Amino acid sequence: MEKHEELQNKIKTIIKELGLSQKEMAKRVYCERFEDDDTEEINKFVETFRQNLKRKAKSELLESYLANIANLREFKNSGLALSRPVELGFIPSDIRKALKGISKELINSMESEDHKL
Repeated sequence: MEKHEELQNKIKTIIKELGLSQKEMAKRVYCERFEDDDTEEINKFVETFRQNLKRKAKSELLESYLANIANLREFKNSGLALSRPVELGFIPSDIRKALKGISKELINSMESEDHKL
């Protein structure tokens, strides 16, 4: 199964577990993403959301839907959890700082071993 299919199935399962329709979930995701409540824009997004759950959609887009869903109150209160972290496209600063420190230690260790040889 391809990654986009796994993500689509995960989204559909969450929608079902929360007892919502795809249309209701799409409206909630829209509200999570955008400030406005233009009915025409919401309807366009609902149709796009539903189509992206049927066809080969970009995994990044589906992951962003999952991130939006994970922020919803219904999801947080449901007891459901994402089994795998959602890749948001960046490394948090605390983790980046820790990795930088580890890298420096490795380089220093390797250099000191080279001098011993």
